[in-house]
This record gives sequence, C-alpha cells and structure tokens, in this order.
Amino acid sequence: MEKNERLDNIMPRKQKRPEKVIIRRKCHTCGTMKTDPYVYQTVPSVGYGEYPVYNARAEHTKRMDLKGDQKVTTSYYCDVECFENV
Repeated sequence: MEKNERLDNIMPRKQKRPEKVIIRRKCHTCGTMKTDPYVYQTVPSVGYGEYPVYNARAEHTKRMDLKGDQKVTTSYYCDVECFENV
C-alpha cells in the first residue's frame, strides 16, 4: 500500500442529520410569512421554592401547553432586525 492511497473501508461514514420541519409563521410586526422565523418566548418568573424538583422519568409538559400564571407567550418575527423594531 502506498502512502497517499485512500482507505475507504476504515474511514468513518458521514452521519445524516435529521430533516428540519418546515413551518410557516406570520411575522408579529410586518405580517409577512416566513418559513424559518425568529422565535421570541416570554416565560413568566416562578417564585423561589414553588417549582417542583426535576425528575427525568416524570411526564413533562411542553412550554406551549402551560396554563394560567405559567402561560408562555410566543411571538414570531422575520429576523432580529424586525424584532428590534417593535
């Protein structure tokens, strides 16, 4: 075997990345539709000691599904410049 010969059988294979889900959201300021929007989420603060201890095996609720005082508001923007113009 020569020094510059390529060895395909021992070279690592390229890992495939998962396909990104295409979502269309309307911009909060200008109203244009974007497929890859800038997402801004406002999460309310929780008092010290009121939040339960994290358990990895417990069932978790998504941010979007929280209700009442813990409700998270989500805003979609074209890009950071559109967000800063608010």
